[in-house]
Amino acid sequence: MEIEELFGLPAHPLLVHAAVVLLPLAALGTVMVAAIPKARRSYAPLVLIVAIAALVSVGLAQGSGEEFEDQVVETELTEEHTDQGETVLPWAIAVAVVAGAVAGAAAFRRRVPKVSAGALTAGLVLAAVVASAGATWTVIDVGHSGAEATWDDLPAPEDAGHES
Repeated sequence: MEIEELFGLPAHPLLVHAAVVLLPLAALGTVMVAAIPKARRSYAPLVLIVAIAALVSVGLAQGSGEEFEDQVVETELTEEHTDQGETVLPWAIAVAVVAGAVAGAAAFRRRVPKVSAGALTAGLVLAAVVASAGATWTVIDVGHSGAEATWDDLPAPEDAGHES
């Protein structure tokens, strides 16, 4: 999905902030509800909703970034950011899938009682940590490259207002 503008402003800088907040939040929540079985019943559905919202926001940010790319001067930094931006969606999908697995853990245990609660928790925690670490690192890395692409070419501020 490609969105070019929101409220008369380029959409990408606005939409990307939703992804930057929601994906690490969903990642952290997924690890927590995977690791704390007592929290799953109450919080796993909420974490799954946040993970789905994060997935949608990543898709929107990526689509708006593709539109925005046509409006900015292409530099090595913008090209690098564009390439890196494509790596976030698979991690967002992974977090959403693991959040779904955590939310469905109780139903799975009822259907497959041979699986011990400890083994199920260990598997969920491992999957949650891997998906969450990958998602969080990727968001940080892509965000950093976007900031560099945006702010790198700005002229250094002159000594405005400072007298020697």
